[in-house]
Amino acid sequence: MKPEMKELSLSTLAHYAITYEPCPPLLRGANSRRLSAEEITETCELLLATARHYACRYWLLDGRSHQQAQPQALHDWMRDEYFPRLSRELGPGACLCFLVPEPVWTGLPALGYGQLQNGFVHGVRMGWFTDEAAALDWLARQRT
Repeated sequence: MKPEMKELSLSTLAHYAITYEPCPPLLRGANSRRLSAEEITETCELLLATARHYACRYWLLDGRSHQQAQPQALHDWMRDEYFPRLSRELGPGACLCFLVPEPVWTGLPALGYGQLQNGFVHGVRMGWFTDEAAALDWLARQRT
């Protein structure tokens, strides 16, 4: 008998929806509008708290409503502060998959993301995609 698939809606932010899928474990996040850098940092903290609660190291974050790249300072904060903390708190092997629109995806190398589908930052594996099916396939491969 296959276990019942239950998706839990968890977000307490009006501008960002977070859901948890237990089988296989997946934390999904999606914004309902373009977010400021401050809102993204707030969202990052809520994502990490939720991931800690469920011990979930696999995330699919849909930012396709952002049609422009965020400031370099936000990318620096994530790389230098957030990802190291995420790795410490969730343990090794965390995998974050980002869905972004094509204009953002093509600009990522200029922001320091050279490996768009197998990047590592402080022990966190990252993949950047424009298509959800490809992103989910990548996450499935990371689990094996």
